[in-house]
Amino acid sequence: MNRIDCAIEFAAYAHRHQFRKGSEIPYISHPFGVAMILLEAKCKEEVVMAGLLHDTLEDTDTTDEDLRSRFGEEVLRLVQGASEPDKSLSWEERKEHTLEFLKSADLSTRQLSCADKLHNLRSVRRDFAVLGDEVWNKFKRGYDKQKWYYVNLVESLGYASRFPLLDTFQSEVESFFMGLEFSAEEKSCRRNPKFFDAMFECLFAAPERVAHIEDELGENGQLGCKRAVFDRIERCRQGDPECAGKKEEIYRYLASRGIGFEIDSEGTDIIISACVAMQETFRLYPHEVYHHLRRSLKKGRL
Repeated sequence: MNRIDCAIEFAAYAHRHQFRKGSEIPYISHPFGVAMILLEAKCKEEVVMAGLLHDTLEDTDTTDEDLRSRFGEEVLRLVQGASEPDKSLSWEERKEHTLEFLKSADLSTRQLSCADKLHNLRSVRRDFAVLGDEVWNKFKRGYDKQKWYYVNLVESLGYASRFPLLDTFQSEVESFFMGLEFSAEEKSCRRNPKFFDAMFECLFAAPERVAHIEDELGENGQLGCKRAVFDRIERCRQGDPECAGKKEEIYRYLASRGIGFEIDSEGTDIIISACVAMQETFRLYPHEVYHHLRRSLKKGRL
């Protein structure tokens, strides 16, 4: 029997008496669903096994030694990372701990957590289609707190780096909790690092280079988005009062993550205005702005 089959049988037995919250669906359907998401995302075997076993420490009599002896230290480490701290803590304290922990967690741990939350969200969406707002009665905290948690999970999961499964999770969070919709052109730009590289390069490039970049963007059907970004940059630089607070906020965030800026310089104002413009145009999370800016700095585009 291969290791994944062993994990399937172990998890099925461990959760044999449990059911999904507010239903008669066997609980094992959730770990199985998480493992399927991880398999589809082509995660390594240990991550898939941890997906099957991720609730055994928290919700069954399974011990650390049970997992270590059967599945190894790496699987145990991942399951421990997916388990919440002291259950005596409040819901808010436990979720705050998870959000902070994920910011510095390794990729495998974040993939596991992302798949877990994605499967839960999809279950909520299915129930919502049938029950409407009554679905929130199943939870310790209602819609507002759930929205707060899921939206902040996107920031924490992407804080260290982006990964493909996070794109899927983010899209579903934005659709369900935020009702965000984007045009085909915006979608072609929003997750495209090359587009943001071009935006930053255009800030200080010579006119002939900007013209060349715009020709390429036009060929890709993205020139309208470029113009929208630069229109917003201009408004921010002209003192739009709505931009002032946003510029200060993104400046502090980027500086806290080690991006160095010249104080009170025109170049800094242009870059920060561009960051705000991109964030507003595409509803980017702070970590997305950071990763795009940092990549452009490393490539020497600024």
